[in-house]
Amino acid sequence: MSLKNKTMDSIIVNPKNEKELKFVAELLEKLGVSNEVFLFNRKEDLEILLDAFEAQQKNYDDEVPEEYYKVLDGRRAEYLKGNFKTSSWEEVKARLIGKIK
Repeated sequence: MSLKNKTMDSIIVNPKNEKELKFVAELLEKLGVSNEVFLFNRKEDLEILLDAFEAQQKNYDDEVPEEYYKVLDGRRAEYLKGNFKTSSWEEVKARLIGKIK
């Protein structure tokens, strides 16, 4: 694989389990590679991120596709009904730090 493409600045890793996630995160840290762990509770969340990443790599317009707004509107409606548990960024960060240590 050639890394000559200067726009490549991210790698997505999908570990099989929490042990593998911890190993990869610790390895990257020891190598001095900046890394951040994102947890996706639903497959659709990861797919939206990957679609957005792919669109960015293909230099599409900065316009957000209408289907993304529909997904977000649906999630907002579910949140307002109380169907989703939410956390602040600080709470998420604290949980992730606790899992890695």
